[in-house]
Order: sequence, then structure tokens, then C-alpha cells
Amino acid sequence: MMFPFDFIGAANREVGLVVAMLIGIGFGFVLERAGFGTARVLSGQFYLHDLTVFKVMFSAIVTAMLGLVVLGGVGLVNLPSVLQTAASGTFIWPMLVGGLVLGIGFIVSGYCPGTSLVASASGKIDGMMTFLGVIVGSVLFGELYPILGSFAQSGAMGQKFLDQVTGIPRPLLALGVAVMAIGMFFGAEKVERIFRRRRGLDVDGDPAPKTAIWGRFAFAGMGAAAILGVATLALPESTRAAGGKQGPTIAKGKTYSLISVSQLAGRMVKHPWSLRIVDVRPVKLCKAKTLPGAECMPKAKLKELNLDVGAGSRDLVLLCRGDIVKFPRVALTYKGRVLVLKGGYAAWEAYALKTPKAPGDNASPAAWSAYRFQSAFHQSVTGRKTAPAVKAAKYVPKRKKKKRGGCS
Repeated sequence: MMFPFDFIGAANREVGLVVAMLIGIGFGFVLERAGFGTARVLSGQFYLHDLTVFKVMFSAIVTAMLGLVVLGGVGLVNLPSVLQTAASGTFIWPMLVGGLVLGIGFIVSGYCPGTSLVASASGKIDGMMTFLGVIVGSVLFGELYPILGSFAQSGAMGQKFLDQVTGIPRPLLALGVAVMAIGMFFGAEKVERIFRRRRGLDVDGDPAPKTAIWGRFAFAGMGAAAILGVATLALPESTRAAGGKQGPTIAKGKTYSLISVSQLAGRMVKHPWSLRIVDVRPVKLCKAKTLPGAECMPKAKLKELNLDVGAGSRDLVLLCRGDIVKFPRVALTYKGRVLVLKGGYAAWEAYALKTPKAPGDNASPAAWSAYRFQSAFHQSVTGRKTAPAVKAAKYVPKRKKKKRGGCS
């Protein structure tokens, strides 16, 4: 039975936000106690005399990886579903440039975006200034998105996982990563000692950090979990069916529904987490222009998304060039609702990318409300403001006051 991860998403979004807040408090506390709120500790990674951040982050990554692999191996977690829901797509060029910019900002300020918040909560002014820079940079990127948008979407490769690229089974890959991590931990301590001596840090009575006894137990636990993950390969397929690949099944009588572009725009603003948009046009067209957050996957390769895997907590929206002609039947293996954008990308372009026209003077309040929403949505997507439309007021001549004489 799969752990009910979906209870904190989609319809129960409010519960998910509360859970996220509680997890965030615990995560921030652990980061601060691990030294992630101090610029000297964080910048020590670049000078190789303090690799605390490297060891803590690598421990967290390996622990999460081993936990998912073991639970997936024994059938308690639907691993493909978790991966497809949690992992973002790969955009090779913007990620390379973004990593370089982040690294420069990291060494200059001493913080990354997350640790700047930890430092701010600890009352450090340099952390507050760094976080202010993150906000300003995010706003600037949003304003410049019409110019930078094409680059931000370039090099799209979809979701890429190491086991798919290498062809190595996940448990064996996890074992290799765990062994590599243990070796790199001990190697990191040796590197720390070498560079601390060169910088004269040990002379001041500040000895190089050494692995405590609990650290050795942690390494042993990682190794044991990795071996357990590999052992799950020997389990019968029925035992680990939830974590494995199942053949597509289509529910009897299941079909798709149409969604208008105005309805989709409203949901993209109010409930974006409830949607999964897949652009089934040719890859070249999709990479050139598509909806924000859409996945590029042509009809012929739609089965590669493994739509039959997962709980289907989000609505699947398919985007074609225009009105759909031949519906891809594999999409009906999706366990949630399947929707098709009415009018396809042509309707989206007419609604969101072209400047909307104001309704006439005698238009109803509902028409004006729809126009205001479309104008705001157009601005958010394109970054271009539309001229304010005002109802033409009818001329009503002023009545002249009658002059009265005398003392009346």
C-alpha cells in the first residue's frame, strides 16, 4: 500500500500548507544548528577549509534517496509517481547559467537564497541584505521575462533521471552513490585538514573538525540501507508491484472533457497546483512557444510519461494546435481527470497573448469583469500593460438654478 502523500495536495491544499510550515520550521532549525546561518561556514566550501555544508547536504540527499529506494522496493511507495510529481524538468542551458550566477552570488554574499533566510531569522544583517537581493533579483527577472523567457525555456529535456540515462537499476545506483558518499566524507575531512594547516587555522587552537562517533554510525546506516535496497531486487514482482512498472489500464467508459481557455486561465491563477499541462504538439513548436509550466511531449511519445502511474491528484490538460482531431487513447490511462483545451494553442494565443478589446458601452457587468481579468492575465503572461478601458459616460446637462430676487 502506498503512503498517502496525496492527502496534502490538490483538494487538501490548506492541510498541505500547514504541514509545509511545520516541516519548514524544523528544517530551518536544523539548518541553523548545522551552521548554515553563518557566512564563514558557508563560504568555507569555496576555500576547502570547512566542508560542513557539503557533508550535511550530501547526507540529506543520500538519506532521502535510500529511503525512497527501499520503500519503493518493498512496495510501500510508488517511486515513479513520486519522482514525476516532485522532480522538475531539465532545461540544460538556463540551469548551467543559473548555477554559475548562483555560485558567484554565493561566494560574494556568503549565502544562498535558503541560508540567507536562516541567517535573517538569526538576526544577521548580511543575511537580510542577501535575502533582499534575492527579492529584487526575482522581481527584475519577472519584469524582464518577455525578453529572457525564450532563453529560460531553452534546452528543455523533460524529466531526466540518472537510472534512465545510465540504464542501471535504481537500487544498484543507490548503492553506488552511498559508497561514493562515504568515501567522499572521509576524503573531505582530509582536504579540510590540509587547507586549514595552510591557512594557519589549527595554530589558533581551532582544530579541524573530525568525524564523531555518531557520524560513523550514520555511515554504517547508509551502507545498510543501500544493501537493503539492493536486496529488494530479489523480492517477487507482486510484492514490489507498487514501486514497479505496471501496464496501462483504461477505466471502462472513461473519456475526456473540454476546458475553455478562460476557465484554464482562471485555474492557472487560483489553483495552479491542481493542473498538469502537457503540450502534445511537435517538440519544435512546443519549445518555441507554449503555456507557462507545460511539459513538451508529442502524441507519439505520450506513453513515456507513464501516465498510468500515480494517484492522478491533478487534472491532466492536453494542449494541441487547435481543436483535437485524433485523441491519444493512452492519455485515458491517467487516473485523474483528463481535459483538452478547447481551440488548442490558437485559442490560448488569441486569449492570453493578444491585447484584449474592451467591451461596448452597453456591455453587462459580467463582460466587464471578464475583460478586466483577461487584461490582468495578458499582462502577467506577456509583461505588457493594456490601456485602461473606461465606460463612456452619457452627457447630462446641468440644470441652471433659478434666480430668485427679493428676500425670499
